[in-house]
Amino acid sequence: MIQRKQTLYLLLAAVATLACLSLPLGSIEQQGMGVEPVLYNIALVTQGNTGASLDFTYAPLAVLLAVAAILELTAIFLFKNRMRQSRLCAISIAVIFAWIVLFMYFKYFGMTETGQLQQGFAAYLPFVSAVFNWLAFRAIRADEQLVRSADRIR
Repeated sequence: MIQRKQTLYLLLAAVATLACLSLPLGSIEQQGMGVEPVLYNIALVTQGNTGASLDFTYAPLAVLLAVAAILELTAIFLFKNRMRQSRLCAISIAVIFAWIVLFMYFKYFGMTETGQLQQGFAAYLPFVSAVFNWLAFRAIRADEQLVRSADRIR
């Protein structure tokens, strides 16, 4: 299982997705003075005098990344069923692209009244995860073609 390169690609994709899920996506630069709110996938955290306040408007971002991570981890253990494994990779890529579209929507249309988002490192990890999923998808398809060609020879 672990000796296959698509397993390593899927593991790296899952690590990138889970890292993006737990790290802050960036901070919002406000026009006035004060502490800059920090955007996570689950909520916008604003520190104030009375404590932290959470805005869960951005929770769909966390849901999409959690679904993608579950799909990637499930695909690792479906190494005996290559067709299902490749479908899960394709669905995971679609979910990650849905996350990217939703993130761009929140960045350009959802935060205009609060300030401008300064992206952090974690905002780019879904792109990395999508690339690793695509590499895994190609490796799974190559394995399937190799098995089918070996079956024709017999």
